[in-house]
Amino acid sequence: MFEYLSRRVGIFARRVIPIPIAIWSGLLLALLLPLLSGCSITAVPSVLVHDRPSFAVRYALARVCPAVVRIDVVMRNFDNGSPVSFRAVGSGVIIDRQGHVLTNFHVAGRARRIEIILADQRRVHARLVGSDHWTDLALLQMNMAEIKRKHIHFARARLGDSSHVQLGQSVLAIGTPYGLSRTVTRGIISNTDRYFSATTIDGYETGWFNNWIQTDAAINPGNSGGPLINLRGRVIGINTRGARDANNLGFAIPINVAKRVIPSLLAHGRVYRSYIGIRLQPLGDLGNFYHIAAHTGVLIRSVDPDSPASAAGIQPQDVLISVNGRPANCRFPEQLAPIRRFIADQPIGAVLTLVVERPASTGKLTRLVLHLKTQRLQSAVSPQHAITAWGISVRNLTPAYLRRRRMPMIRGVLVTGVRSNSPADIAGMEPGDIIRRVNGRAVVSSRRLKKITLELKRDKKPAAVTVKRGRGEMTLVFAPN
Repeated sequence: MFEYLSRRVGIFARRVIPIPIAIWSGLLLALLLPLLSGCSITAVPSVLVHDRPSFAVRYALARVCPAVVRIDVVMRNFDNGSPVSFRAVGSGVIIDRQGHVLTNFHVAGRARRIEIILADQRRVHARLVGSDHWTDLALLQMNMAEIKRKHIHFARARLGDSSHVQLGQSVLAIGTPYGLSRTVTRGIISNTDRYFSATTIDGYETGWFNNWIQTDAAINPGNSGGPLINLRGRVIGINTRGARDANNLGFAIPINVAKRVIPSLLAHGRVYRSYIGIRLQPLGDLGNFYHIAAHTGVLIRSVDPDSPASAAGIQPQDVLISVNGRPANCRFPEQLAPIRRFIADQPIGAVLTLVVERPASTGKLTRLVLHLKTQRLQSAVSPQHAITAWGISVRNLTPAYLRRRRMPMIRGVLVTGVRSNSPADIAGMEPGDIIRRVNGRAVVSSRRLKKITLELKRDKKPAAVTVKRGRGEMTLVFAPN
């Protein structure tokens, strides 16, 4: 559009005044650039007059930078059973007129206090609307009463379509690396479909249901949660991680993943997904070994005990051919996430039809059609709580944790830390113990345990605490305080 206007104006002007078309282009750019960037008319550096890429960068930044925010949080962690508060810095981007800010789970998903610093360097408080550690995304909302009281006007960014991202495409990463607010780095898309095996954030599973956009635009600590944008000024990803000891290898969550997550975070504060209890592995060269047609099926690496898949008779080394008629084809790791996501997106409690092929001792494959009912996907970890009377930190047990440890479905709370010289330390309690009973009373949650310990402290009574350690149980004696 700019090139067209420039040529038309230049052709017209040259009939009147013999000025080269390049100069007319520069004059037109000097008039249009302030309008595009929302600034008053100022002198335009000569490099921009003749450098179309620089103009495109300025155009994109003018559309997104006003919506990018710095996020200051206060978080709580536990060190040897004691709660410890600390401050952290991240980035985010405003996505609507209601003041919602999109960022990472690891930036603000567990924050106790959140403050937003806008592009004009004004500060407002925010609250956590919802978070999803499986995709490492979180949604915040600025305090709109405070926004109105302070007469603050804020911009919002437009979300693009990450399915159209192309290799070699120019992109910009915006955020707060190392606390340096409003930092912009430039690069290209170096991979559109990068796969990482599932990892954890302080025990919380992440990266199961999406691949990543890889870029050489520098992404450093503090960039997390900020936008990756194209030169049209659209957000195509959320900057999330960088590769250590590497030269500008950064990774962003595709914005289409966030678009699927945001409605559920707004409605429920979390994302509900289905679980069937299988771990998958690319079939790779095993397809030739099993004499399976090319590009057909995915290998079931393991089956969780007491899971829907186990109850349906699915076994490790089965080859999953289809789910509800949809082919489950996976020769390469990049193909795993879409299969996991398809299963997770099914309604909780839905009956799924799985077609599997099972290797027989004869070397042939037996095809089976199996049915199972999905359960709600749960994390292996739960929030930590402090039991100050005993000097420990604990988590509630979850079915996923017990399955991962190949343990029976028992009730209790997991000890995650023990403070030195605390009553628990003196009694011999250790991290990893599972507290089952106190004076014969069943311990089914951290809240129940906290209530029991406060009663014992008030009445100055001793406690006989039954814990599961390893494969057996033992009783620890707590003297009255």
